[in-house]
Amino acid sequence: MRGDLEPAKDRRPLDPDGVETLAELKQALNHLRGVCSYAQLNRTAGGALPKSTISNLLNGVWVPMQETITAFLAACGLDEEAQAPWLRALERVATAHLARPIGAVRVRDARARLLGVHRAIRVDGVQSELPPYVRRDIDIELRAAITDAAFDGGFVLLLGGSSVGKTRTLLNAIQAVLPDWWLIHPDPTAIDTIRTLAAAPTPRTVVWLDELQRYLDRTDGLPAGLVRTLIASGTVTVATLWPSAYTSRTTKPIYGQSDSHAGDRDLLKLAHIIGVPDAFSTAERHRAEALASDRRIRIALDTRDAGITQALAAGPELIRSWQHAPDNQCYGKALITAALDARRVGATAPLSRELLGAAAPGYLSSAQQAQAPSDWLDHGLTYATTVLVGAVAPLISVADGMGRTAGYTVADYLYQHAQGVRRVASLPDTAWQALVDHHHPADTSRLADNAERRGQYRHAENLYRRLGDVDGTDYKLADLLVDHDRIEELRERADAGSWPAADRLTRLLAERGDIAALRQRAAAGERMAARRLAGLLSEQGNLDEAVAILRHIIDLGDRAAVTQLANVLVKLGQSEEAIAVLRDRTEINDRSGESHYLAQLLAGHGHISELRKRADAGNYSARDFLAQILVETGSFPELRQHADAGDFFAANRLADWLVEEEDLDALRQLADAREQSAASERLAKLLAIRGEIEELRKRADIGDGSANSWFAESQLALMLAARGEIVELRKRAESGNANAVICLSNILAERGDIDELRKYADSGNVVVAKILIELLVREGRIGELRDEVAAGTVGAAAALLPRKPVR
Repeated sequence: MRGDLEPAKDRRPLDPDGVETLAELKQALNHLRGVCSYAQLNRTAGGALPKSTISNLLNGVWVPMQETITAFLAACGLDEEAQAPWLRALERVATAHLARPIGAVRVRDARARLLGVHRAIRVDGVQSELPPYVRRDIDIELRAAITDAAFDGGFVLLLGGSSVGKTRTLLNAIQAVLPDWWLIHPDPTAIDTIRTLAAAPTPRTVVWLDELQRYLDRTDGLPAGLVRTLIASGTVTVATLWPSAYTSRTTKPIYGQSDSHAGDRDLLKLAHIIGVPDAFSTAERHRAEALASDRRIRIALDTRDAGITQALAAGPELIRSWQHAPDNQCYGKALITAALDARRVGATAPLSRELLGAAAPGYLSSAQQAQAPSDWLDHGLTYATTVLVGAVAPLISVADGMGRTAGYTVADYLYQHAQGVRRVASLPDTAWQALVDHHHPADTSRLADNAERRGQYRHAENLYRRLGDVDGTDYKLADLLVDHDRIEELRERADAGSWPAADRLTRLLAERGDIAALRQRAAAGERMAARRLAGLLSEQGNLDEAVAILRHIIDLGDRAAVTQLANVLVKLGQSEEAIAVLRDRTEINDRSGESHYLAQLLAGHGHISELRKRADAGNYSARDFLAQILVETGSFPELRQHADAGDFFAANRLADWLVEEEDLDALRQLADAREQSAASERLAKLLAIRGEIEELRKRADIGDGSANSWFAESQLALMLAARGEIVELRKRAESGNANAVICLSNILAERGDIDELRKYADSGNVVVAKILIELLVREGRIGELRDEVAAGTVGAAAALLPRKPVR
């Protein structure tokens, strides 16, 4: 036997988890081979390892074969579990030449606290940062999902409330399945980090997005296309999310309404979603008992007023420190409450010392304010930021460099608790004023919206003024001025050049019939006032003056007046003149209102050849009216021909005809082949009329957001409500089906079930909020209506405004 294969008894085998290079792996294997001789190795391996192979393996010639290494390890007496770290080391070495993401660490080296795992309660005599991991019931499903994602890329999402253990569970799973992959943890404010990775993906990489709502709440959000690109590149994306954030983003709006969460919903559809229960199961408690030698777990098991994970994260202590603060810590309690309320009304950025100090007095009695020592703010912050049982503080300091504090955030668990107990609590004026004066600019729009919904119109106005005309903010400010009859201020803004203010002012003047004021503004060159003046004159029968005004502003370049002029000309009996005016100012492929009115006039005055010419050239409005004429003239073969060629309007008219003919099969074919919303709508209604509930269920359960699925959902919900099948209706509502939510809400309103109605309103469904508010108004429940104002329910504050008659 060669001397270099003799056992190296004076050395201990190296830890394979520390191996990163080929040289280190060779050295570790050379140490390991000291446990037995070559003869033993070859005999154990059944003669499968030639001496030259082992010699080459250990002495300079790399043999990158997993089979060889596995056989060698088995010959050395290592079972499958003991072989795992060596095989991972082999994978690391074999892939060491591959690119490494900037700022990445190995999954196995990732620090739990930096990834969002809550610090555990601290007890005497226990030094480790975290207690032993208690195996969860979802671990098998979670690890299988991560394993699947590792093959072709994937997105795995854990859904659960604060402090239920979702982050620790997720970290444990990826460290068990992908310990040697790279991990990057992008900052929510730096989505470009994810874009850079998607543009140049690196192999064997995990993207960690703990508390996904922080990424989705950004102005630009997290595009579904970006995550789709990561998945296609083989990247594994993992995330956690609160259930309330999931529900508010996955509940679909009414078909055709604006959909602010469409992108988020597309993103969440990509995820393999696994729910994390709020409390341990019996089996999990038994597993925790086996680890209760760690006193932290013992304490958590013995805590009766919270779940085990919540107790480990000091959840009950957080609540007690806030709600049951000692009398001499009233200033700390006030600061915590101010921070909780600020977050509740839209302040997501760290709260500055100045903001909290300005807000806190409103949470203190007159005596407490009078007796406050000069350093009350310092004492209060000391109490609010004191770490409880070594785990977490109610207020968490956010650094702004070394030795500097940028501000404070509230503990998530405490915030979730406060959302319930302070749902209908009104913020004191000092808090609103502090938010106006000291908030972070990124929060301005959210705060303004919350202030308006809570009836804080003065503060909403000040916040809107800070925004300027961003995302229609100027319109919101103009509406506030109208609602509160502050017409002179509205006029001032209009005179200063605010287009939204001018729009609202001239509309108000027209509603009041104030011709003199409109004439004055029109004479000053305000075209919007001129159009409204012409409209008012037309309503009063002064058509010739209306025509003169409209021709004048059209000559000045006001295209918005063209359709209005044509309409007045039709009233004067000058339809051909109206057609000429529209024809001269529209292109053949124009989709404007002028083009639509021209098509309507061509169809109504017998210009069929011109209408057909425009339709053949692709004009949408001309196609619509031509299809209507084909129906009226019974030209169904031509109508079907246009529909088969992809004409949307012809397909719609054809669908109407098929309903009249009760041709269900042809209607199915049109809806399925063309995915036309009209055909889908008619089909769903016809199925409902015929009682075909199973087909409706089948189409609804596709759930792909298509017109077919949506209209089937709508009709199915109506059928379930009519039949009184509340269990299925509620199940569909809780899955995010907007139609089921609305049908269920109407039933709840009829029953007067306010509590369940509130649950759906609180999820952000504005239709349900309207149903709730209408119920409270109808029944005169003003106290509860004021509660909804404090809770920020959409429409509640407006319902309390006095109704002003049109003057």
